[in-house]
Amino acid sequence: MSKYDDLRNLSADVQSLNVSLGSMLTARNNLIWQQTTEGSYSEETHAELESEVRTMYEELFPYRENKGVKQTWREFALDEIPHLCARRVEIDDSGSVGHFGIQPTGGRTQIQRASVDHLMLWTRGFKQILKELGLTVPVRNNTGGAKMAYGDIDRARFGMLSEFAETGFAQSLLNDIEGDRQGGAIIVVDAEDARTGVGKTSAAVAFARFVASLFNYDLQPRDLVLSGKEYLNLYQKQPGEEQVSVAVWDEAVGAGSGDARRSMAQDNVDLGRAWQIMRTRRVVTFVTLPDWGDLDSRLQKLADYRIWCRRDIGEAKAYEIGTSFEGGNLRTRGLGPGEGAEPIQFPDMAGEGDPLYRALKEKKDRLIESGTLNADSMHEDETEDEPEETGPDLKSIANQVLDNIDDYTAVHGGNGTTYVDTNLIEIEHDLSIRQAKKVKSLVEKKGVDI
Repeated sequence: MSKYDDLRNLSADVQSLNVSLGSMLTARNNLIWQQTTEGSYSEETHAELESEVRTMYEELFPYRENKGVKQTWREFALDEIPHLCARRVEIDDSGSVGHFGIQPTGGRTQIQRASVDHLMLWTRGFKQILKELGLTVPVRNNTGGAKMAYGDIDRARFGMLSEFAETGFAQSLLNDIEGDRQGGAIIVVDAEDARTGVGKTSAAVAFARFVASLFNYDLQPRDLVLSGKEYLNLYQKQPGEEQVSVAVWDEAVGAGSGDARRSMAQDNVDLGRAWQIMRTRRVVTFVTLPDWGDLDSRLQKLADYRIWCRRDIGEAKAYEIGTSFEGGNLRTRGLGPGEGAEPIQFPDMAGEGDPLYRALKEKKDRLIESGTLNADSMHEDETEDEPEETGPDLKSIANQVLDNIDDYTAVHGGNGTTYVDTNLIEIEHDLSIRQAKKVKSLVEKKGVDI
């Protein structure tokens, strides 16, 4: 079969591959979420992922000899799938005693599944093969406009059919998270003519909840903050590279940090470092502010997307943010047909009575009642009364880790990057996971090379 025929047949199978890959990624995320939040995964979740891997194997098996696929197929040991998945194993019951004291004469059959490590490896292999075949999944047709319904949020899954899921913005964002970057993203939400009351917070919460639902991240009120200092503390609490997490920083600039007029402030320097770290830790942040131009220029360059809320309440346009080749000047590119930014309608989260939107509004109400209108100083006041944490000297431990950094690093199995391993810190110094994350944060703030 020629390469032309191979790709022609693949094109005919695109719809089927979209469904299969979407289901496999959803099953993978379900397992990661269970393992992250509960410390283990259920037999049902394990079986679901194995089933989706077997389906994808059958879909791509005809293309295993393709010139661009052959090496990857071997590298990820994909031929092992039919031998290691859903094996029937005979269990010897000859030594047990059955009913009425009668000893069974035979054995029984039990299903043994492929290990989760194998399933995760094969999932990465399939994604790599689809990339080598020139297929981006899910494939979409530009529609020139889309709507996110409130009901779409809780139903979010890979490969889903919905107007918002098929927009250029949603597809680009998911490719950043799931593609070669395997990272997070910073999305700035501002308004046309810096107007208030056009739904910036509604947009941020709606899109944040969609992404959180897609990746099975349990978005909580603590993930929705007003203070830059609270936001800086958030990344210490994020689950790590395997589990995508989501945050909303509402009223940036207006409520404290990030202001372009405070470009030399330490807060802004710390925020810039945090945005770089949070991207590698797969944190997706939605940042709202009245006007894009009010944001510190260094933070603008670190942002990935801009959602521009229009005067027509409930409608926004999405842009990708980049810098020019010469001079590093900021540029934006519309995400839509012909690089035009397609309009996206989003739900009225206040009108829907969304609990997370209400929680964020309550935080803003408390800020207004405080009379400070500066969430950073309000956050400092709140933490002054907190009892000082007793226990190990985390700064001293961080210095020990820095002195022996090679002993505390590991290589990410998905993207090959080197990172400071929280688990190694936790075990070596007998810390809680929270303490270990604080140590890791202190190490990363030093800007150590690993």
